[in-house]
Amino acid sequence: MKTTTAAIGILAAALLVSNVWWAYRLLDAGVSYTYQGASLEESQQALAQALAVIDALGAERRSREQVVQAVQAAWPSVEPFEKDGVLWVGRLGLRFDAAGRLIEATTDP
Repeated sequence: MKTTTAAIGILAAALLVSNVWWAYRLLDAGVSYTYQGASLEESQQALAQALAVIDALGAERRSREQVVQAVQAAWPSVEPFEKDGVLWVGRLGLRFDAAGRLIEATTDP
């Protein structure tokens, strides 16, 4: 009788521990997939904006306003802001010279 009770107690504890482990793994996977989705969206945004800049420039030089409009059209949910001489439109930073020509595009803040 004592061995049966001990065996049931050990099996119940093992079941409880394994269920807690599975719950932790499920929660961890959910958090990881959420971060992965956010990272994917940021990468898609940066790529869409970079391709818009390339298309906007084409064979001729475009003005600052035309480039910014093209980038915003690629990902319209962002508002541009300027910081340290770089115009940030979403994840893409654009540096213009005094004449308004694009001289650099970056993704590093």
